[in-house]
Amino acid sequence: MSASTASRYLRGQLNVQPETAARIDAAVREVGYVVPAPGPAARDDERRTGVVALVVPDFVNPFFTALAEEVARLAGDRRVPLVVALSTRHGDAESGLGQLLASDGSLGGIVYVGMSRTDDRLARAVADGLPVVVIDEEVDLDLPVETITVDNYGGAYQATSYLVQQGHRRIAHVAGPAELSTTQDRLRGYVDAMHDAGLDVDPDLVRHGPYTEQFGASTFPYLTRPGNAPTAVFVGSDIVAVGMLGAAELHGISIPEDLSVVGCDGIRVGQWLRPKLTTLEQPVAALALAAMDAIERSMAGTPPAVPPARTVLPLHLVVRGSVARPADG
Repeated sequence: MSASTASRYLRGQLNVQPETAARIDAAVREVGYVVPAPGPAARDDERRTGVVALVVPDFVNPFFTALAEEVARLAGDRRVPLVVALSTRHGDAESGLGQLLASDGSLGGIVYVGMSRTDDRLARAVADGLPVVVIDEEVDLDLPVETITVDNYGGAYQATSYLVQQGHRRIAHVAGPAELSTTQDRLRGYVDAMHDAGLDVDPDLVRHGPYTEQFGASTFPYLTRPGNAPTAVFVGSDIVAVGMLGAAELHGISIPEDLSVVGCDGIRVGQWLRPKLTTLEQPVAALALAAMDAIERSMAGTPPAVPPARTVLPLHLVVRGSVARPADG
């Protein structure tokens, strides 16, 4: 237990586990310290001065950048101090989230854009009584934290069904990292839409990889095998779809004439590609708003819901020029 945790608890800023509270109270009695009782105005001021940390996996994916920009805008409008950190490690020393958790106690809460489903630093933060809200990904730590995400299953089902409606029967799925909840939900939506349409899922047409342009560009050797090529693909991330559109000509593929493409995220660059990318648009503004509302409630001392609240927002299909009916359809 850190000194900053004890300090926040004694100031009435944090709810901690009963065992942690008992240890702090015992230590206070032992040294004879008398905790001053601030008035309502002072307590409100203290709650407003806690710094919110927005923790993102990277800034390579434009979706994370757009989400960070929206959270920062809301924090500025509400006069909530905000710092942005990376959840990954860089160089010889741990950076980002680890450094914030080891800081001087000014950290008031964390909005965690989850890519790692097993980041035990979140468990330590929650155990210390730090308010945490998880956005985008689910986490596998059984933590009493509020989660804000989107209907990845429903969005994938909608996207795949749209391709079926356009006449496609051999539909591939280029997915993200297999361990992520978003990847798993989108894969389930794709599979169920195929089965509900009476279509088989070819395992050779389901590819997993990182959310990068390079991965998207690397998929064509698997999708262009003679006699096994799909006529359409649902891609689990726009940034991966960008790589596919960029590399298509090198492999003799014309989009959408030879291959229709639907992405996911609704990043801004998608509307400037040629052809413009059909995509499932993330409700970035609504995600950011729900996350800021949740972290402010938690920092103000509102007891967490049991079970923890889980907000699920819809994805919206934006139809553009990267989808056409198959040549033989």
